[in-house]
Formats: sequence, structure tokens, C-alpha cells
Amino acid sequence: MANIILTAENFAFGPIGKLLDVAKLLKDRNHKLTFAGYGTSYQLAKNFPFDTLLEIDTDNPKNKKSLQKIISKGDILVSSMDIPSIEAAKNVGIPTVWLDSLFWFWTSIPKILFNVNVYIKERSLDDTINERKYGHKIKNLYTVGPILPKIEKAKKIKQAIISFGGGEAFYWYKEGVNTNFPTMMTKILLDYVDWSEFDKVILATNERILSNLSQKFPNSPFKFTTCGSHRKFLKELARSEVALITPGLITSQSAFNFETPSIFLPPSNNSQYLQIDEFRKLGLAIASVHLDNFLPRLELRGKDPHKTIKEVLNQLCQIDKSTEQKQNIGKAIQELVSTRHQWSKRATNVGKKFLDSLGGNGIEDVVDKIEEIILTSKK
Repeated sequence: MANIILTAENFAFGPIGKLLDVAKLLKDRNHKLTFAGYGTSYQLAKNFPFDTLLEIDTDNPKNKKSLQKIISKGDILVSSMDIPSIEAAKNVGIPTVWLDSLFWFWTSIPKILFNVNVYIKERSLDDTINERKYGHKIKNLYTVGPILPKIEKAKKIKQAIISFGGGEAFYWYKEGVNTNFPTMMTKILLDYVDWSEFDKVILATNERILSNLSQKFPNSPFKFTTCGSHRKFLKELARSEVALITPGLITSQSAFNFETPSIFLPPSNNSQYLQIDEFRKLGLAIASVHLDNFLPRLELRGKDPHKTIKEVLNQLCQIDKSTEQKQNIGKAIQELVSTRHQWSKRATNVGKKFLDSLGGNGIEDVVDKIEEIILTSKK
């Protein structure tokens, strides 16, 4: 048994979601787990049975010494795309595992990651450009299939689930400040989509946004909920008749894996914009509503993420100011909801085949590799 320190970048629910799926298997193998994090990452982490849970903003330079002290108490650090914790681990001489589910997305990879004990990249979208650019520079690069939660498929019930993911990322964009996406999209879904065929409609995102939405729309048919935990959310996704999701990677992959027919809502950030582009190219977004259906197409590939996220947020702002555009989006979503029985089987088939083409679930490989590093470092 090892004392494992785990961290995740405070960027919506993507990094922490992947980390929690891995943490579940580490927990099952009787390792002692300490999580250190902040914001949306901490929100999901606090509902997981970590042995120790510490709230600390790893991105804040003022917390550098405190972070180093936390990590120094571990046998190994497992970081889901949180750079400051890797820097801290290097300073205190702790072995490091870097978990990267967006290897295809990056325009640059920091040099500090070239020498981690293992850099685990997940197969997802086409990453040949970065493989050629960085594959020979990263000393311990290890590739695995899609990192998927070990949850059984469930019998579908007359339930729809709506997910906006984490909804915001503290140092990138915040709901009510840089974006109005959750409120705007909720109103669109209420005004233009008929939910009468469902016994239940769940709307999930982060706690703060859910609280705001429940106050703004007190008489809606939606149940605003976090579902209690990341794992419980996945179980609701598995048994839903249809999912309406922003095109984040973790929820999309899980929906493919559970064979839950999914309608992709417009992207709420830059990585989602690029992902829905790729999903469409691969034939995975059979039911989707993209921003470029209504506004000029954005070319984001290879550009600074800090600039591209502003481009996407600007387009969302344009839509929010236009009643006609919101109506058009709502009608497009309603068409997909009402015709779901016509496209759902085809969509679930292509999603499952896509995951299989990437080598199947790689989560056991991730945990095996972490344990290998633990054993090696103790010799």
C-alpha cells in the first residue's frame, strides 16, 4: 500500500473526472489517497472517499510552500494536468505521474513534463501532430486506451439528462462574468424543447451554477442536481434514455461507453469547440448543434488557448443577445429530441465502435503503471 497524493487542474470537471475514475481503482487496491485541489476540482473530489481531502488553490503562487509540504508526505504524485503540483513534487523529490486526456489539444507542452516518471496520454482524438512534435522529447511517454469508469451499462428509463459539465474554470472563465452559457442554455431548453415524453429530466453542472439556476427557474420541470457524486452522475447517465451534453471529452466518452444516445449541445469553451469539430469529422456527432451552424466558423487549431477561449465566449455572447439565434438553436435541439428514436441506434453503434478502435478501456493500464512506478521508486 502506498500513500498517493492526487491533484487535478481546476478546469471545469474534465481533469478531476478522469482522476476520480482512476482513484476508484487505486482505492480498490487499498492505497491511501490524499487529494489536494480547489474550485470545481474540489467540488467533485469532496464527494469521493479520499482518506484525506485538502482544499488548496494549486495555481496560487502564495500556496507554493504549502503545496510542497503536502506532496512531500506522499510516496508518489498523480497529477491530472495540474502543472504546479508537478513543480512542487520535483522540488521535494517525489516521483510523478502525469495524466493527460488532452494530448491532442495542446499547442505546447511545458519542458517540466518531459522528465516525469511517467507521462500517460489517453488515446482519444487525432494527436499525430503532437506525437511527432513531442513524442521523442518526453522520456517516459506511455499511451493507453480511453480512460473509462468501471460502471456497468444499465437498463434505460424514461429519463433525460442534461449536462453542462463543470460550467466554468476559475482562471479561464466564470459563469456570470465571462459567460452566461448555463443560464442561456437552460432558458433555451425550457422555452423551445418539449419534455413531456420523459418522466424525469436531470440537469447537472457545478454546485454554484445549480444554485443560481434553481433560483432563476423555480418552476421548471428540471431537477437541478449534482447527483451527489461523480460516480452517481455516471450511473444516471448510464440509465438515461437520452443525454444532452456539452461536448466535453469525459462525458462524451462515458455516454459512448454506456450506449446512451447523446445530443451534443453547442460548446461552452475552446476545447469543446475543437472536440465537436472532431466528433463531426469522425461521424460521432450524429445529433449535434454547433456554433458554426449559426455564426462564422472559428479556426482554433494551433492557436493560443487563452485567445481561442475568448473567441468562443464572444460568439456565445452574440447568441445570448439574439432572440432569433436562441430560437434557432432551441428548434434544432427540439428536432433532435423529437426524432431521437430515428438516430439513436446508429449513434450508439458508432460511439461504441470508436472506443473499441482506440483499444478499449485503458483504466487498468493506468493503475498498473502507477503501481509500477511506486515499486520502482522504492528499490
